[in-house]
Amino acid sequence: MTKALPTTAPRSTASAPPGSGAPLVAVEDLNLTLDVAGQKRLVLRDVSLTIERGEALALVGESGAGKSMTARTIAQLLPDRATTTGSVRFEGREMLGLRGEPLRRARGGMSVIFQDPRAYINPVRRIGDFLTEQLRTVARVDRHAATRRAQQMLSEVGITDTACRMRQYPGDLSGGMLQRVMIASALLADPKLILADEPTTALDVTTQSEVMAILDELRHDAGVALLFITHDLDLAAAVCDRTAVMYAGQIVETQQSAGLHHHPRHPYTAALAAARPHWERPRPRLDSIAGRPIGAWEAAETCAFADRCPHRMARCTESGSVPLTHESGRAVRCVRSDELGSLLQGDSE
Repeated sequence: MTKALPTTAPRSTASAPPGSGAPLVAVEDLNLTLDVAGQKRLVLRDVSLTIERGEALALVGESGAGKSMTARTIAQLLPDRATTTGSVRFEGREMLGLRGEPLRRARGGMSVIFQDPRAYINPVRRIGDFLTEQLRTVARVDRHAATRRAQQMLSEVGITDTACRMRQYPGDLSGGMLQRVMIASALLADPKLILADEPTTALDVTTQSEVMAILDELRHDAGVALLFITHDLDLAAAVCDRTAVMYAGQIVETQQSAGLHHHPRHPYTAALAAARPHWERPRPRLDSIAGRPIGAWEAAETCAFADRCPHRMARCTESGSVPLTHESGRAVRCVRSDELGSLLQGDSE
């Protein structure tokens, strides 16, 4: 099953269009602090985002921006002694503070696809056992029915000779094949939300395209919402309806994926777009962003990007905390976003 990856942002298939009721996921003013070697470190700061039913939202940014920790906080897959404030609501239910059985029930509508499937599939258990365990222990499906469903799902994600694959161990399969198994496992739970944390990073370009096409098609067919974490702006635009950009533990911009490429409103977004290679306009050297990425615990209370921003002015570091301003279906965290406009568009090209 080899499919071509879409080259433009996909149509929105949300069962409830944006603005037509409560979103599937609503994160408001989320702050996360972790215990690192006995020290408290702020990892997420004032994160706010929504995901509508059936919508695909990309989360992009440099390593350490807080993308994975945002997804883990939504699913409440956090280390011990993590401290959170704010709100994370899934299907209208507050997730922060849930423990034990209430948390397991709330998580029942979510599935997670991790970056490295070999780290999350038990190497000494057969693929069939991995795929059918949840069906048999949680959904109480008998072994034969669970096996049939698992084989059918393997076929849907492009795996042939499913009976043989069910008897194999993870070490017998390639990375691309194992990622398909992870996608099949995620979809077997009939989730309403898939949290995909860089699911194609370890794959070659051809396999990446096939895996993302499968995930995109199955998402549309089942009406599942997707939070897709990636470093690849072009891949985000091809697969996701909207894109949110993170820097230093904050959302700095959110808008429709196509608009983000052509009309960025935050200097960091424009700098990320300018750093992409362009096959139609080859250059001897790629653009880069001056300075180094910083964590939320290192960021100033004003604009976190100010030290690396080529458009910085005195008021950028004198205005106090910069709010996420919403306007015309997009949001941006920059005191100069209105006046920069066309200048940032030129920077990103």
